[in-house]
This record gives sequence, C-alpha cells and structure tokens, in this order.
Amino acid sequence: MTMPLYRLGVDVGGTHTDLVLYDATTGALLVEKVASTPHDPAVAVIAGLKAILQDDRADTVTYSSTVATNALLEKKGARVALFVDAGFEDLIEIGRQNRTDLYALAPERPEPLVPRALRFGVGGRTYFDGKIAATLTARELDRIRKLALRSGAEAFAVCLLHSYANPASSCSRC
Repeated sequence: MTMPLYRLGVDVGGTHTDLVLYDATTGALLVEKVASTPHDPAVAVIAGLKAILQDDRADTVTYSSTVATNALLEKKGARVALFVDAGFEDLIEIGRQNRTDLYALAPERPEPLVPRALRFGVGGRTYFDGKIAATLTARELDRIRKLALRSGAEAFAVCLLHSYANPASSCSRC
C-alpha cells in the first residue's frame, strides 16, 4: 500500500488562518479555517494543523502571512530603515518601466515603502559571480551602525547586490 503524499499550505491572516491540504496520491483537497490568534500566530497554526492533519504528517509545508502583506500595504508596520549598495538608494522609488500608462508624461507612482530619509547606501560591493569588487571596511560598518542608531528605525532591511554569491564575504562583525 502506498503512503499518501501530503502537501500543505498555511496562510495566517488577520481574522482567519487558512490551511489547504493536497493529497498528491489521490488528488483530494481538504480545506481548514481557524480563527487567527494575533497575540501568538503559532497557536492558530498549530490548532489548524491538528484539525487538518489529525494523526498524519505533511511531506511539504508552505507558510505565508497576509498579515505582513497587509501591514506593508496599509503602512501600519514598523518604521523601517533600508540599507542597500551605495548608488542604489533610490531604486525602490524609481521602480521599473512597467506601468499602467507607459506613455503618460507625468506618471503617478505609489509612495515608496521606505521614505528617502531612511534609505542608506553601504560601501562595499560583490559581483554576480561572488568576487569582491569593493571590501566592506570596519570604518564603513561603524558609519552604518551610527546611521542605524540615529535613524529612529524599529526594523532594518538589508539588500546588498549579489550578497548570496559569496557567503565567505559575510562580515562576522555585522
């Protein structure tokens, strides 16, 4: 007898936590909805897992949170500072060429998620192949630390080009 292959998706929303279980062996789809627990989202997730899986186990689990997406869209989240490669501070505001009215002479852009005053350029650079183009120095790290402290930010996002390509270049002091 073949054991079932279960794939489970969990989405935590502000009101409900939704779970969808797919049995890849039979093609059956099972849906469970439980009340979210904003004080501790894990409580609702665990309750939903117990209800939908009972005594079974999932082979694959994916997790998403509409709460986080909504906080971004509604600008109800923490005050965030963004640290990016020097020269790329305005990229999130410039955006891409794809817009609803490509030929508009004065296109309307959405307000960026991080205001300009909280976007900081970081020295140092890694190429796409992992080679270090410019080393991140101790002096630069100290400058960034001071910027972070003075920013008044409650959270920090770090987005450095190609940082994934060279794990050895990670700074142990960061």
